[in-house]
Amino acid sequence: MRRYLVVANQTLGGEELWAAIRERMGGGDCHFHLLVPATPAGQLDPGLTAAAAEGQGEAVGPEGLDRRTARQLLEDELDEAEDRDLGEDLGRRLGEDLGRRLARQRMRQELDRMRDLGASCSGEIGVADPVDAVRMVLHRWEFDEVIVSTLPGRRSRWLAADLPTKIRRGFRLPVTQITGTPTPIR
Repeated sequence: MRRYLVVANQTLGGEELWAAIRERMGGGDCHFHLLVPATPAGQLDPGLTAAAAEGQGEAVGPEGLDRRTARQLLEDELDEAEDRDLGEDLGRRLGEDLGRRLARQRMRQELDRMRDLGASCSGEIGVADPVDAVRMVLHRWEFDEVIVSTLPGRRSRWLAADLPTKIRRGFRLPVTQITGTPTPIR
């Protein structure tokens, strides 16, 4: 069984990424692990955060949290269906960053969509730095390929930082880079 690590945030759910996922599913048994780095709300596409904030109230940062609670919020969160409602409510009460909440919502939505297609998949929210997030995941699991989905050209901080090359060279894994458009949460 081939294992794919999919690294995406704002482009997760876009047609470009879905085409790559469907192509790999057509190649035989495989498992996808979605890694969504928790980009802070201030660094996200303004159109995405404005629409999301309307229905959720203003984002509250981690300033008021004690160190232990803040660290727990930053650690990877494995997707567990039975904890969905509690997790959302708990995140709001602890002052979780809007960007992290949006990442969690986007991941859950796409995991459900992938499962509806019959894909074997799992997912987690990673730390904001995508290289560190990938490093943490690779300490626990092995993958055959990394699929990185980025915003186009100048809009992409990941491309500006040359994320695909850093992953390819740093972890010695094949990397496929896909460019997509920001995808709102449905």
